Amino acid sequence: MFFVRGCRKTTYLRRCSFLHESDDSMEETRLMRKGQTVLGQLVAFEATARLGSFRAAADELHITTGAVAQQVRLMEQKLGVDLFERLPRGTRLWPEAQGFLSKVQLALDLVNDATRELTARRSGTRTLTLSTTGAFASRWLIPKLAHLSEAEPALAVMVDASNAARSLHGNDAVDMAIRWGTPPFPGCHVYPLFLGSIIPVCAPGVKRQYRWQTLNDLTEDAPLIADSHENWSKWFAARGVTSSSTVQRFSQTSLAIEAAERGLGIALAPEVLVTGALAGGGLVRALDEDEVMDTDAGFYLLTAREPDADSDLGKVVEWLLGNSERAAPG
Repeated sequence: MFFVRGCRKTTYLRRCSFLHESDDSMEETRLMRKGQTVLGQLVAFEATARLGSFRAAADELHITTGAVAQQVRLMEQKLGVDLFERLPRGTRLWPEAQGFLSKVQLALDLVNDATRELTARRSGTRTLTLSTTGAFASRWLIPKLAHLSEAEPALAVMVDASNAARSLHGNDAVDMAIRWGTPPFPGCHVYPLFLGSIIPVCAPGVKRQYRWQTLNDLTEDAPLIADSHENWSKWFAARGVTSSSTVQRFSQTSLAIEAAERGLGIALAPEVLVTGALAGGGLVRALDEDEVMDTDAGFYLLTAREPDADSDLGKVVEWLLGNSERAAPG
């Protein structure tokens, strides 16, 4: 009997030992061991293909590099084809094996989902993990989670807030992710949530002090705040102007927005992340002109595959889409 703990690749085989095994029980044991071997080979293959090396796959699976390489080699012998090109610093999946990888990932996802659903029914818990950035979590998601709890009181969403992207496949896979970026997102089912409109914002007192009106007013002696996306340089370059203003830099968008709220200067931020602060008066648009920078990026919801509409994941996806820019009229 197989169990998948939290992900599709950490597997446990419940073994029963008998003082006197019957022929039937010995045959059952052989079949279970065979199943364990096949599953282990599939897991090793998928992790190697996704991560690009036997070593990375071994680190994720908590086994030795040699064990991963052996599992892959046994699968190649069984299939009669080479799945990977061996490189000095890793592996590369042969193009002919890409379709096989997609089907293996789908199969392992189904095993994981079925196991998790069974475990949830037995324990009475229903929890999904959502990975997103700290800024999106604090500025948009958390204020709305109470509405999801009202709609689905038996379902819990564990929010993993980090700028580091979490995988939808593998040992530490999450159920879904919301990320800032530009499609395509390989290996994911993609739902657009919010397009990348970026606006300059600041605290009301800062705007009263400086009285900026146009973009040219920001080219000298304006206290600019930037995050890791370097949007100010893109903003000025797109408008053909240069700026000698000092830029205070932060590693995270959430910190840049908070710095603007506290009066340190002007931040460029995705409009969806500052809508609440603008409505509450904590921030105002920094310029009298309605300046907006449209980017090719945006916030996208990612899942390993399209979920069934009546599944827990499907319900959360539908709720997120219903609260997104995509659901806005017009």
